[in-house]
Amino acid sequence: MFVKLTENKLAETQNFRTSITLNKPSSAPLDIKFAKIKAVTFALRPAPLQESLDALKKRLGPTPGVYSAEPAVLDFSGWSEAELVEHGIELKAYAELLQAAGVLLVETRGHGTALESQAEELGIRFETGQADQAEPEQEPLPVQADAPSAAAKPDTEPGLIQANHPAVPNFDNARRTMVIDQSVRSGQKIYAQGADLIVMGQVSAGAEVIADGNVHVYGVLRGRALAGAAGDNQARIISTCFEAELVAVAGYYLTFEGGFPEENRSKPTLIHLDHGTEPAALRLKAINIR
Repeated sequence: MFVKLTENKLAETQNFRTSITLNKPSSAPLDIKFAKIKAVTFALRPAPLQESLDALKKRLGPTPGVYSAEPAVLDFSGWSEAELVEHGIELKAYAELLQAAGVLLVETRGHGTALESQAEELGIRFETGQADQAEPEQEPLPVQADAPSAAAKPDTEPGLIQANHPAVPNFDNARRTMVIDQSVRSGQKIYAQGADLIVMGQVSAGAEVIADGNVHVYGVLRGRALAGAAGDNQARIISTCFEAELVAVAGYYLTFEGGFPEENRSKPTLIHLDHGTEPAALRLKAINIR
């Protein structure tokens, strides 16, 4: 359903006069407000259906994973109508995969009546548009196709396209910092959009701290910490006492169901993305802060 807003006007005829007053408080039990919602965009490149689904499943990570409870957009704008037919794309299969990971599919982008019809059957918004163009010779990242990240060797994994930013920092546009002067309790979620995040306290199990930049936890990190959420693969996570459930940098993640490395358990630790491996991988590094 679409709601079309029109300008309220003074209606006047020979027999009656009606005026509509703007911003008048309403006693009705329902008001309509329009707001922008931040959603993660999975930009897929042409590939056979199962191969594409496998790539998406790998990037979604564990369940509950990095993107649990997040709204999502599937972007097929880089596909032609013929490629959608050739690879037997079934939107329902993607929606079920996302749902199993706790991710809500709210929109699909692409071309062609076939894809639009599938979206309509599933009750998902469809938008026709061009794909965001990624710069050449840069590393595909798992999500945030509209957001920047540092240049690196390209990944050959099918199914995802990402845009990146230069590895050389621009100090004229220095990143802001969000400081939380207390502990983050279980069930709480903190997001520092376009900023670094500093937590002056512990992050409890079941809590989540996220930043487009770096994440610093000056206390026990028992919950989940995600740095480089907008795709910055140079971001870092630093904890003075490392006991995390999950850590992620630019969508690459590590979980610790099997236990922690002895050199990192309950100790000051740096988490960063190692670009010297193929594919890139997260590394834990013990740090001495004494």
